[in-house]
Amino acid sequence: MNKTILVVDDSAMICHVVGQILRESGYTVLTAKNGQEGCDLAKQYDPRLIIMDVEMPVMDGIQATALIKSEPKTSHIPVLIFTSLGGEQDLKRARDAGCQGFLNKPISKEAIRAEVEKLLGSPR
Repeated sequence: MNKTILVVDDSAMICHVVGQILRESGYTVLTAKNGQEGCDLAKQYDPRLIIMDVEMPVMDGIQATALIKSEPKTSHIPVLIFTSLGGEQDLKRARDAGCQGFLNKPISKEAIRAEVEKLLGSPR
């Protein structure tokens, strides 16, 4: 079973912390620093899940989610939006782009694990 999760965030610290939480839960973690890199890695590695920041350089998370969901090779991959935004308009844009869930910054280990397990079940 594929246990790879792609974390897309322009903050190296966020990628490290979220990656550590996911690794402790039994997942393999890939990271990308912007939406374009995230789209490229999604096509290359076919992760089980993508955790996507919204505000990033090159391509933001909403655009990247829409692109991932429009590609036949990646459209099946669930996307969790990870953001410090959280206004209703932002959440609607994310849903319209195809995301399946939301995680709020600041990071909560319990929230990350709960959302991942809700979409994927237990990795073990």
